[in-house]
Amino acid sequence: MKTIIGMAKINWRHSKVAYLIAGITFATGFVQYILELTVNHPGNEMLAAGNYSYLLPLCMGIFVAALNFPKLMNLGGKRMDFFKSGIITYVPVAAAVSLVSIVTYFSIDKWMLTNSNIAGALDLYDVFGFMDRGAVAAFFQMTAFMLLIAVAAHTLTLIQGRWYGWVTDVIIIAIISVFTPIAPLRAALVWFFNMIIFHEYAVVQILSCLIISAVVYSASIIPIKSKQI
Repeated sequence: MKTIIGMAKINWRHSKVAYLIAGITFATGFVQYILELTVNHPGNEMLAAGNYSYLLPLCMGIFVAALNFPKLMNLGGKRMDFFKSGIITYVPVAAAVSLVSIVTYFSIDKWMLTNSNIAGALDLYDVFGFMDRGAVAAFFQMTAFMLLIAVAAHTLTLIQGRWYGWVTDVIIIAIISVFTPIAPLRAALVWFFNMIIFHEYAVVQILSCLIISAVVYSASIIPIKSKQI
């Protein structure tokens, strides 16, 4: 267990590119706030700064799989330890991002709405309807969704360059291009997104994201066990 937690700590420490990308975009949100206060265009609707922080789980999933995995294996790390450390890596990141975004939602965003002439702040908490159920439920909903984003990026990155990676890419493209114009298939796609994002019951949305995250992350064991690295 110490080795697994140790690998997770390495993933957290050696994700500077992910932190840099997320940090720059997050700072961009605050630059936007400053511009809104100084330039003062009445009636503008701004993108809430908390939304920019959602890039971190996505970037972590990509760079942990693409950069940290080969390095750890070259240093003599065990493949199963890396597999187990991944989920330990992403859960705190998803929770931290959700916490940061919800704090900015109730602090700087609310302050901007009452102390400037902007029309509103566009935030995924409102777009997804998470805040309709209260801040606590919204936090867990966003955490579950961010975890799904992280593990999906992790697994998709690991399978690239392999035949089943190409097959997965083709399937994803086919789903987007074929399901969208065909009404029954489009309805199935809408049902899926309603389940993982817009479901009226928070517990269903959370459980859906967690179950799908578990399935998707479990699939990453295939490339991790590969002898190509």
